[in-house]
Amino acid sequence: MSFNENIANSNLATASKNYELALDYAKKAIKEQPDSPDGYVSAGRACMSKNTLSDAVTYFTKATEKDPKIGDNFFLLGYAQAMKGDTTDSLRSFTRAIERNCKPDIRGQIYKIMGMINIERRDHANALINFKQAEEQSGIDYEVLQHKAVCYAFLKEYKNALFSINQMKLVQPHNYKAYSLAFHLFMELGIYDEAKAELERAKKYAKPEFAYYFDRVLFTSRSTDPSETDDEVRARCRDSVKAINNALLKGEPDGINAADLYLRAAQMYVTLEQYNDALRVLDALADVVSSFNNGFSVLPSDAAEDISSDSGEILSPEEQEAILQEKWDNGEFDDLRDEITAALDENGSDDPEELAAAIHDSLSPLGSVPAMEKTGSAYKLSGDFKMNQVQKDLRNSLYLGIYEVNGEYENMLIKAKELQSSSIVPNQYAGIYYELKAGKYLNKENWEKKYQERISFWTKRMLEDPKDAVSASYRIRSYIDIGDFERAEQLCSCLPADAKKPLAEEISKAKEQGGV
Repeated sequence: MSFNENIANSNLATASKNYELALDYAKKAIKEQPDSPDGYVSAGRACMSKNTLSDAVTYFTKATEKDPKIGDNFFLLGYAQAMKGDTTDSLRSFTRAIERNCKPDIRGQIYKIMGMINIERRDHANALINFKQAEEQSGIDYEVLQHKAVCYAFLKEYKNALFSINQMKLVQPHNYKAYSLAFHLFMELGIYDEAKAELERAKKYAKPEFAYYFDRVLFTSRSTDPSETDDEVRARCRDSVKAINNALLKGEPDGINAADLYLRAAQMYVTLEQYNDALRVLDALADVVSSFNNGFSVLPSDAAEDISSDSGEILSPEEQEAILQEKWDNGEFDDLRDEITAALDENGSDDPEELAAAIHDSLSPLGSVPAMEKTGSAYKLSGDFKMNQVQKDLRNSLYLGIYEVNGEYENMLIKAKELQSSSIVPNQYAGIYYELKAGKYLNKENWEKKYQERISFWTKRMLEDPKDAVSASYRIRSYIDIGDFERAEQLCSCLPADAKKPLAEEISKAKEQGGV
């Protein structure tokens, strides 16, 4: 079999996902013509598909050595290096690809990847430069616009961020990503009216997805003002529970998102001091998949499900086309039309009106496409989902707080020991502390001695790491619990202001209540 046949067969096998066979043919081609870069390129592509990235880097390196003038091969090498995590080497290879005049579409990909590497390195200024270069080479790209918006936001160039977001909406009017980016930007800036308006725009124009429903939860969970009244806090928490319920019903969450929503609902109920509802939700977390699939509701059992305020309806193709036509007539696509005009030069007309008409006529009629039929089957979680460590610890912490308020100290002791088994050290310490508290409440034998032993334990940790504020906080709380307010105040005075204030308040409250 000839060299060209081996190369062709290797490429066909790669396209057919038969990667071992593709590599075999590539090796035969290399044996036939060891000085040609083509065999090494085919072998590298097969290895990339197999996810054997080190081998891919080796083959692409050989290809660049056999003919250093081919810029496209340096791109392949840089891409393999980037996938392998060797970002410094990949940037070097990409630079060589550009210097050796790789194809324009490849140059666009290179600048895009370089921009993404810059973002990983938190170098947002240079990321923007690379993304702009990518647009110059490849034209408008939705993902590039998204990255540009994020970079502008990090650089606090908020108007430019919103400009990029609006371009995203023009390119893909029904994609929720642009609306979500705008929502989070307004939330970060504390412009809550606009954040809410963005959700309403998304409700009207974008296809509903889990991120939309979760953003509504974030909006209702926000604290807009530290001076808000108790009634305002309670109203916000109730709204948040309704939004959480809506997200669970309509957002089609996966297991981890469903668990997060259950935990958030439990937190709202704790704030509302509705502890029975909080416990009901926490109990449902024991088997998230079963609870969700059996129709568990985070709303109280006697509550009417009021979700009419957020129907999340899907627009028909005719409604979608009418919206697009309205945007066209209002000139909202003018900037994008200018970008497209260059692609219609072969039209042969210099008349802007004729070009605009050609662009408009090129749009496929959405109204002629039938709507997707709904199966009617209810969404279900699948798989054997298990909570991650953070979720388990938050659940146990919520249980502990509720059991303490309810005076269920034996249950408190059980959950404290569960929390001690966490792989997260600060949460282990929390479990240790709550075991001490439960022992005190139950008047266990030698409970004060156990406090002293743990105070010594946390003191030792602070000697090992003087910045260990977690150990310091539990030492202070332990001193409070045994009534040694003088030592608690001395240690508290050593803390930074943000950590000192809540602990000082705890000391003051305990002293007013008479200590032990």
